[in-house]
Amino acid sequence: MAKYLKVLLIEDNIDDAELTMRSVRKFGAAFEVEVARDGQCGLDRLMDDSLPLPDMVLLDLKLPKIGGLEILKRLRQSPRTSELAVIALSAEDEPVETRAVHEKLASGYLNKPVTALAFGQVIDRLGF
Repeated sequence: MAKYLKVLLIEDNIDDAELTMRSVRKFGAAFEVEVARDGQCGLDRLMDDSLPLPDMVLLDLKLPKIGGLEILKRLRQSPRTSELAVIALSAEDEPVETRAVHEKLASGYLNKPVTALAFGQVIDRLGF
């Protein structure tokens, strides 16, 4: 990884957010992580034309106010965010059909808790 990356983590669970940020830091690259605590705040942040887009979004799929699937749909429909790298985060017990939809809309998919190794593999696959 050659550059400094800005990441928006949309995660409502404080413990999961801390674990995810720890894994990102353990990966050993330069990241600036901004956290949105619910789906509405995350979506508002991404759709605000006065703010620069992050390099990638780590998106919990089970969020209050607006769920992850709805956020993914809206991001892919907007010219501003249609190509944005979005890595979906979810528990391993997610139904296979639901996971398939998320994987189709997302740039990558990680089970929680996120590990540095798994994060690194997705980052490498996305070319960061």
